[in-house]
Amino acid sequence: MSQNKWWGFITIISMVLLILPGSASAEEIELNLFKTKSKTKNQEPYTLTHQNRNGIKAGLRLMGGGFMLMRNDFNDHLQGYNDYYNDIPNSSIESELEPIKMGMDFSGEILINLMPYFGIGIGSGYISAQKESTLEAYSPQNAIEATVYPKFSAVPVTLSLYFGAPMGRAVKIIFNAGWGYYMGKIDWENYQTGSMNYHYEETWSANPDAMGFHGGIHFEFSFTQNSAFVIGAKGRYVKFKDISGDLDWEYTFFGTSSGSEENAMLWYGTRKNISTGKKYPGILIGDPNTPINWSNEREGEVNLSGIIFQAGLKINF
Repeated sequence: MSQNKWWGFITIISMVLLILPGSASAEEIELNLFKTKSKTKNQEPYTLTHQNRNGIKAGLRLMGGGFMLMRNDFNDHLQGYNDYYNDIPNSSIESELEPIKMGMDFSGEILINLMPYFGIGIGSGYISAQKESTLEAYSPQNAIEATVYPKFSAVPVTLSLYFGAPMGRAVKIIFNAGWGYYMGKIDWENYQTGSMNYHYEETWSANPDAMGFHGGIHFEFSFTQNSAFVIGAKGRYVKFKDISGDLDWEYTFFGTSSGSEENAMLWYGTRKNISTGKKYPGILIGDPNTPINWSNEREGEVNLSGIIFQAGLKINF
């Protein structure tokens, strides 16, 4: 596990440890006050101690849903590829590459209710977004078929703060905000075939990590004393940067060559169509100095930020 991953875990655990001692100290203060008052009110210690025992409760929340993906370098690359072939004179496009627009989000949390309407949640989950699509383009000089398959996934470890208020006998509104440490996995597959036995394929896999933030609003609909149906939405900001991984490639055109590269970096920039002079956004994996028509590069990013719509179940112990 990398040094960044250890720092991510330490950050979240430290936040938990800072919160929990405060609640424990509050209990000790209240207990001392109860003991002082017991000299004059015999029944009061039992009542107050009983209430204090029930002050901190634990629960479990399981959620699932989908999210709309925000701007992403890979989506820009796919659209740039479509535009590149659409702008070729006398060309025809049978199908285009499709961007990743939606993803799935599943999570589980252990809830610690420090007060009736305030608590913390420590959780994890699984995030994924993927899309396979094919471009088929034809021109008088060439025919090409390109199939790409980008796959993004992440396992987060999250710490959230919750504040709620009743909206009736069985309904609560819950606001939440928190931090997360995201362990990601990025996979990229690119296969191309064309005229004169042209063939190119590349596969690339990376395991980046990053810190992120989230916040949202949920509604709880109680259907028993200890369980509720939960529905709501939240926003998430997490972006993987400085991404490198293992690249394998094979190229066939009047001969065949192949190779592999460790720690191949993801770059984002523009490609120039030599015949038309137009530039198109795209990604490049490996050495950015190799293509003569590549410019304006920066480190590539994979953005898993978005708006998540969720529904699930909450159980109080």
